[in-house]
Amino acid sequence: MDFYILKKQQELVAIPANENNCKQYLDSGYFYIDKVAACNEVNALKVLQTKQTKTLKYPLIMALLALPIIFVGWYSLT
Repeated sequence: MDFYILKKQQELVAIPANENNCKQYLDSGYFYIDKVAACNEVNALKVLQTKQTKTLKYPLIMALLALPIIFVGWYSLT
């Protein structure tokens, strides 16, 4: 089942992917974040958290791998 993830201030809400229901939330001040597939609302929020963590994890790993190469290159040049 698909869920829309909406946010209002610091509150995240997962609602079933129904456009009419989503429009009501948007009219009351919520903002659309993402659409995820999950079996219930709690899992939908966990899926979003996992997605966001993966998005940040890969660039961080690449940067950490590049640092030793930069230091070795800098040391060999000086």
